Amino acid sequence: MLLLVLLVSYFQIYSKIKSNFTLGLIIFTVALLLQSFSRAILLLLIIASPPPQQVYPIIINLLGYNPIYVVIPDALEFIALSILLYFTRE
Repeated sequence: MLLLVLLVSYFQIYSKIKSNFTLGLIIFTVALLLQSFSRAILLLLIIASPPPQQVYPIIINLLGYNPIYVVIPDALEFIALSILLYFTRE
């Protein structure tokens, strides 16, 4: 919910200022929203059908889920933080 409020605020600011930094904040917020949605969807998939224990026995015993479910949201978070860093240093 907070990310949606931020996104609307950034769009309002961008419509007034049209700066690259604000555009970067919009892209950053969208990337974080995608990360948040993907994490929620993948968590629901884990709950609905957990992977068999013989597929990833050590990881499933330690973490309780398939490691691919962790990689996708974290990759999106990395992209979002990279965008924020790029526009902050610009």
